[in-house]
Amino acid sequence: MPRPAAAGRAAPGGVQIVHRHDEPFDGTLRAHQFGGVRVALVKGDGPRELIRPGHRIAPADEGVLRVLRPLTGAVWVVQDGRHGTVRAPQLICFDSTRPYKAAMPENFRLVDVTVAHRLVGLTPAEAEPLTARPWSGSEGLAALLSSLLDGLGRHGREVATSVDLLGGSVVGLTAALFAERMREVAEDPQIARQALMLQVQSYVREQLAEPGLSPVTIARAHNVSLRYLQKIFQEHGISPARWIRDERLARCRTELADPLLDHLPVALIGERAGLYGASHFSRLFRDRYGITPREFRKERDVR
Repeated sequence: MPRPAAAGRAAPGGVQIVHRHDEPFDGTLRAHQFGGVRVALVKGDGPRELIRPGHRIAPADEGVLRVLRPLTGAVWVVQDGRHGTVRAPQLICFDSTRPYKAAMPENFRLVDVTVAHRLVGLTPAEAEPLTARPWSGSEGLAALLSSLLDGLGRHGREVATSVDLLGGSVVGLTAALFAERMREVAEDPQIARQALMLQVQSYVREQLAEPGLSPVTIARAHNVSLRYLQKIFQEHGISPARWIRDERLARCRTELADPLLDHLPVALIGERAGLYGASHFSRLFRDRYGITPREFRKERDVR
């Protein structure tokens, strides 16, 4: 369901102290959630600061990554010892698990994308090299994401509809962009392996509906050996095949939880994520979540 506009007020001096990792900006006009991604359109009169001090961050807080795309005005982000400044069409990100400050020195409009770490395949520690770094919005994957967010900003009244239709694209482009940036800042083999991991995960999410998707085809598509692919997944405590299956089931769970997709048969939900055969899909879903897909959809309706 679309989230209502935020009614919070900035503290004196235009300073907003952030208590929750996903707390919206004061001045949020519209926001909408799609699975693990939230897109918000924000407008405000500068100067304005969004601050999350260390004592506000609980150790158990899973946190999120937030990507800001200015539409008008400038955005400053301070985190991890870096200070980055961006204007349209540039992008910049920060991680809510560590102290940060985002400042708008003048009147502004921006798009705020909040993404769960899992969706982009990064832990908070692995995301550290990417924060508070300006990303060009005029070339490569950054240009594609910047253009998409600019379109969402220009059609703010349709944020909910747009995010429902394009939420998957936002996640996919964001994950691919993180992978690209990880390669650019790679300073040792470990970061290089993490960059490859992000690239592989982005590729898999785009190919989930393909029944032939497998560790072998993934390794071939990325010009690495199957053994090396297995090694980088083992560093994350999981096998490639298990990760593919979990991603497929997670996508099915998200779609089964969406009332807008109730017209789709349960079996088709599975096929859209590459899980063919109704009984096979039902068994895997029950093994993962302790409930069948049909039961999950029914329980959602009575909650």
